[in-house]
Amino acid sequence: MGAGNTDDNATKRGCRKVKTAKAIKCFFSLPEPDNLLFCCDGASRGNPGNAGYGFIVRDNSGSFITAECGGLGISTNFIAEIMGALCAMEWDVLNQKEKIIINSDSTAAISAFMKNKLPWFVWNRWKFVSAKLRHIHFNHVYREVNFSADFFAKKGVHLPKGQVMKFSARPSNMLRMEWPESTYYRFE
Repeated sequence: MGAGNTDDNATKRGCRKVKTAKAIKCFFSLPEPDNLLFCCDGASRGNPGNAGYGFIVRDNSGSFITAECGGLGISTNFIAEIMGALCAMEWDVLNQKEKIIINSDSTAAISAFMKNKLPWFVWNRWKFVSAKLRHIHFNHVYREVNFSADFFAKKGVHLPKGQVMKFSARPSNMLRMEWPESTYYRFE
């Protein structure tokens, strides 16, 4: 049990893999004039779990226009992501803006909208908004430049199913928003 066991212990340990992180620069862009930017997100505590959605609307100068979050009850993260974008588009139709950009960090949700492969229970809502909007552009963005939407989606997780909170001004506890002059980093 003395010094003879040190070689055995060394061979049992072997080599450990070292994972290196690569920093990727991410940038945030504001829309062109006459366009509104909708940063959308969904969240769930568990998958499925208590879910919510959130979105924030900004203009070409970066001004806060509005934001909304809502509770979805028990749902998956994918459904929460779909609902975030869909509710943003419904807000847009009610406010009669025709040219919008939807930013989402969910490639699955963006793909579902672009391929018209949405869940059956949102199909009629999607057909209605897509017929009313003149121009919808979907953008996949990294989570690191979608944190404002994440802020509202996480608020939605704590709301009861069907409850919606609307914000006409930036909440005082929202400490920061994305800006084009800033560089953000993603680590892979």
